[in-house]
Amino acid sequence: MADVAESTVRVTEALVREHQAALWRYLRVLGCSAVEAEDLAQEAFLALLHARLSAGSAGGVRGWLRATARNQFFARCRQQRREPRLGVDLDGDLDAAVAAYERDDDGHGYRQALRACIEALPAREREVLQLRYHEGADRSQLAQAAGVSAEGAKSLLRRIKIALRNCVHRKLGHGTSAVRS
Repeated sequence: MADVAESTVRVTEALVREHQAALWRYLRVLGCSAVEAEDLAQEAFLALLHARLSAGSAGGVRGWLRATARNQFFARCRQQRREPRLGVDLDGDLDAAVAAYERDDDGHGYRQALRACIEALPAREREVLQLRYHEGADRSQLAQAAGVSAEGAKSLLRRIKIALRNCVHRKLGHGTSAVRS
């Protein structure tokens, strides 16, 4: 029995600290609220305590935690008889996208590039992002602040997102081809 205990993942404060933020971000991408993402991340770590997962790479633990948290999220949605409001299309390969984002620096390079790209935006566009994503402004509030119609606000947000995506890709060296959609 000692062999099993020595070969399984030990849930330590360092392991939680290493994986918690990435797991929380993953759950937010799936569509969880901040509070729900925190709860589900804690539940995934509790499940890891009882799992007989063999000690291996950090990527293996991270993948196991993501799969467990994703399953818990969908189970919670079924239990509450609600449709998950996913932040992404699961028909695509979400785990491959997450792995590309995390690479070997847990997503630090992407976040650093995004911050630099946001800083390079004109003040009006930074204000629109602030209103939408930090203050939760709806389209009509964005339109009023930007001095455009509601449809104009929608188009402006779409153009900002495309510009940020292209900027981040350039900074990370993912090629110079522009993303147009």
